[in-house]
Amino acid sequence: MFVNSKARAWTCSSTIDVEIGSFHRSLPSYSQTQLLDCSSIAAELGLKDVFLKDESARMGLPAFKILGASWATYKAITKLLQLSLTADIQAVKDGVKQEHQSLTLFAATEGNHGRAVAKMATLLGIQSQIFVPQYLNKSTRDLIEGEGALVVVVQGDYNEAVITAKATAHDGINGLLIQDTAFDGCEDIPQWIVDGYSTMMYEADSQIYKFTQARPDVIIVPVGVGSLAQAVVTHYKSQGHPCTVIAVEPESANCLQMSLESGTLTSVSTQDTIMCGLNCGTVSSIAWPFLQNGVDMSVCVTDAEAHESLLQLRKCQAVIGPCAAATLAALKKVVRGSMAHRLDTNAVVLLLGTEGIRDYEVPTH
Repeated sequence: MFVNSKARAWTCSSTIDVEIGSFHRSLPSYSQTQLLDCSSIAAELGLKDVFLKDESARMGLPAFKILGASWATYKAITKLLQLSLTADIQAVKDGVKQEHQSLTLFAATEGNHGRAVAKMATLLGIQSQIFVPQYLNKSTRDLIEGEGALVVVVQGDYNEAVITAKATAHDGINGLLIQDTAFDGCEDIPQWIVDGYSTMMYEADSQIYKFTQARPDVIIVPVGVGSLAQAVVTHYKSQGHPCTVIAVEPESANCLQMSLESGTLTSVSTQDTIMCGLNCGTVSSIAWPFLQNGVDMSVCVTDAEAHESLLQLRKCQAVIGPCAAATLAALKKVVRGSMAHRLDTNAVVLLLGTEGIRDYEVPTH
């Protein structure tokens, strides 16, 4: 566990586009995802309130990723077509058909981001190619293909898939790389993806207020490349309300914790994990300054701990996957560990349940 004592007083500014919420509400099948009251878990851990933002059913997909992928794709294509950000989806679709019929969206993914990009491409009537690491299971690849994408398996890990997607997109005349991790020369679209995630936080704030007439005091966010965590830090550290942001990663893919400990952006070699959506070896370059300064605690959990927490959350009617359950595993580690004194027992805790249920091999130890 890494504790960043400076993060408590750190603040930032937020410049989120006001059009984002309206854009999401205009999409087919948009509705707020549910907030689950995990009162039994709160009682067990000696906390006032624990809530889970359940992203298992977001606009027809089992994860939050469509929030970022849709906004970034829309903003990139409206810019390409020189359309206003008030243009509706049909106007964008018509513009692509008239001016850029061969346009293709490219992305690398561990699963959910690529599926979201593919869904957005289909909605706009364009093609998509999604690059995946060699260890990604066939059922996940099939789900991405089911959204209309061409899936390309890369002989390597997630980082290698990103490199290949970037090279392929740049080789084409009419390609857009819709990637949720930033690197030199690729910062705008990853930032728009981060901005798109803000809808989740605004929803959660409103829902929690209806329960408690208060704001969340502790937010626990799963970290892969750190884009969602960047959105969380930007949102909650810009409101003037003191809060604690806790990041959770798999022990086998702890690029954020290693970076925090070393004080510089550090890549790690990853190993297979049931938390496959978090199996990333490098933090996004645009996320890093926010996470370095704004994350209060970094916690790593094992596959077994994530699985155990998943079973516990089912008792709260949460039908989620291990990446989402990792948030509870992290909370239990903090409450039962040496850092318990850093959590106020009267705190309102928000767990970001980022994905729905999926197949995985149950850990045996």
